[in-house]
Amino acid sequence: MKKWERIVDRLISDAIGDGDVSQLAGAGKRLPTKDESHTPREWRAAFKMMDDHNVLPEWIAAGARLDQAEAALRKQINSRAQQHRRKLARAETTSQAEAAVESDWTRYRGRFLERVKSYNREALVYNLSLPRGIPHRQILRGEALIEQALQRDS
Repeated sequence: MKKWERIVDRLISDAIGDGDVSQLAGAGKRLPTKDESHTPREWRAAFKMMDDHNVLPEWIAAGARLDQAEAALRKQINSRAQQHRRKLARAETTSQAEAAVESDWTRYRGRFLERVKSYNREALVYNLSLPRGIPHRQILRGEALIEQALQRDS
């Protein structure tokens, strides 16, 4: 680490020697520090460089994508279940219309379960790529999501 400190000190000295940096924003103030107590000492320099350049480790980016995908799945099933309940209420007048509504729901349900299956495959790959000590992502239970959505507001 001493080698890095010498290099950084030399670069700072060169920058100061090339021009006056006292007019820059934050001149003379302490730099903000981040809590690095959770980061192993040997990884801190690498994580600092990645943070400085807005680079995320792949497992963090994958986790963010999974968060978005899960939220989208939950929103879709809740919205579609609400539509299904409304259509069923309107279709109670004829058995043929009710059958069409149920057929449409069955097709949607199958597509939704396929999307949940795809999400779960991605979640398993994500779980396998996690560093030790990071909690694994739970697998979604598609049937349970459907039942919860159908029970909501009914």
